[in-house]
Amino acid sequence: MTVTLKLDGQEFMALNGGPLFKFTEAISFMVNCKTQEEVDELWEKLSTNGEKGRCGWLKDNYGLSWQIVPLFWAR
Repeated sequence: MTVTLKLDGQEFMALNGGPLFKFTEAISFMVNCKTQEEVDELWEKLSTNGEKGRCGWLKDNYGLSWQIVPLFWAR
């Protein structure tokens, strides 16, 4: 029911909560991009069959929220 993974040196644990527990914006991944091209590429790939939001927010086709932002926004 759980999986542990490491992304860029950061450990994450995910739990299969079943159909009663849906993804919300309370949990999201933020990706700091170095170039506008990187922003555009990730935005298009992650939002395919998902939902595009405002100010860098999107939901992927699984309903997981992402923040795709230029590196200068994260400072």
